[in-house]
Amino acid sequence: MDYLNEYLFKVIPIKGLELLAAIAGSYFLRNKTNTSKVNKYLVWFLWYTFINEVIGSYGSIAYFTNYEYFGFIKDTIFERTYWIFNIWQLLFYSFFIYYFRELLLNYSFKRILRIALILYVIFWVVNLIYDNLLFEVSSLYNGLVGSIFLLMAIILFYFDLLKSDRVLNIKKYLPIYVSLGVLVFSLCTTPLDIFDQYFNTENNIYIKLRTSVLLFVNIFMYGAFIIGFLVCVKNKPKTEKSIN
Repeated sequence: MDYLNEYLFKVIPIKGLELLAAIAGSYFLRNKTNTSKVNKYLVWFLWYTFINEVIGSYGSIAYFTNYEYFGFIKDTIFERTYWIFNIWQLLFYSFFIYYFRELLLNYSFKRILRIALILYVIFWVVNLIYDNLLFEVSSLYNGLVGSIFLLMAIILFYFDLLKSDRVLNIKKYLPIYVSLGVLVFSLCTTPLDIFDQYFNTENNIYIKLRTSVLLFVNIFMYGAFIIGFLVCVKNKPKTEKSIN
């Protein structure tokens, strides 16, 4: 039970932030009129992430209690929760590529990201389903390819933003906070995926490093979302629909 308590001590703050971000997003939608549909999808995705994380905790709870809880999953394909987070990873990168694509005004940029999104989904399906990795491991290549496409989406979004009048109200433009959050998250977690082969119970240094980095990037990303929702909900310009 000591290991379980230690696990809960580390993950509860992250799940708490996920919940706060989803609540802040709902508050934003409730008090913000004529916001864009992609911001509504963002809030729905945050709720999905929180619920997904709570459900995905069953594997760790079972392991750290020696399967006193959720013992029925032992020696089944659901013993590990890779399948839950592999699916979440697909939806995370796919959604945010789509999110930034929908904000673009440049047609050529939108076309590039549409192709990138299609290629990523195809790559994910081939890599995990065809090679039967969905239940067995967290795929390095899916995370790496997703990060590259997401970085490209954010860069194109910044270029597009600089060429429009949206930049004049950038401090109260929600997608800026979203882009900073997912950019830091993606850039910091991708190296962890690369060195995931060193993640085992005997490598305490890597385990502590991984835990610390994940805690930081989650605090940063969900903190950026929360701040963005609260700051931008106060913004009520006449062109509100075009800005948010």
